[in-house]
Amino acid sequence: MFKKLVSPTLKELFIQEMEGMILSGELAIGEKLPPERELAGKMQISRSVVNDGIAEMARKGFLEIIPRQGTYIADFHRNGTLDILVSIMTYNGGRLPRDEIRSILELRGVLMKFSLESAIPRLTEEQLVQLTDQCGAFRQATTPEAAAAAIYDFDHMLSGFSGNTLLPLFFCSFKVPITVLWERYFMRHGMDGMHKRNMDLLKHMENKDIAAAKQVIDESIRSTISGSTEIYTT
Repeated sequence: MFKKLVSPTLKELFIQEMEGMILSGELAIGEKLPPERELAGKMQISRSVVNDGIAEMARKGFLEIIPRQGTYIADFHRNGTLDILVSIMTYNGGRLPRDEIRSILELRGVLMKFSLESAIPRLTEEQLVQLTDQCGAFRQATTPEAAAAAIYDFDHMLSGFSGNTLLPLFFCSFKVPITVLWERYFMRHGMDGMHKRNMDLLKHMENKDIAAAKQVIDESIRSTISGSTEIYTT
């Protein structure tokens, strides 16, 4: 019932502080960081903490380490990993900027349409039953969190039926940011609209109508970006 409380490590605090300075613009893209020894002295932590933290941030794509030259703030939007999105959401208290929201939804639309194109011609009766059952699980959800998890599971399940072995991995990579966006969607607009989307998709999948199924996704994404079910915070 009660979770164990765990304090952040010095490395985690260092990364959190540095990422906040980068995301706020206090540290600009292309700017060179001070030497590790100097950073450690200014922040009153060990050099090993700084070294480990810099290595972790470089893995994510926040920093670029150039041998014999130094460490620079990287163009993380172009060269970062999906961990960047998690850091952005943490920095903004769970909120993504408009451009990130639009970009995630557009990319998700591409992946969903590819899933439909690949899965519909090969769907079995058993797989349609599984998708129908997952729609039922979504309909039984009583909280935005449960609804977001259920809709992610539906989309992820569909990607698994595509026959493309890498597609489910792409969906998994976006699980954290996309479920956060779905939670926001359900808090603002409820669950009826998404239930209708699911029912329409099931009907078109049963009829093997790829074009109509893709149109459902296009309309859903378009509405969420700039229509009646948009999810921006401002």
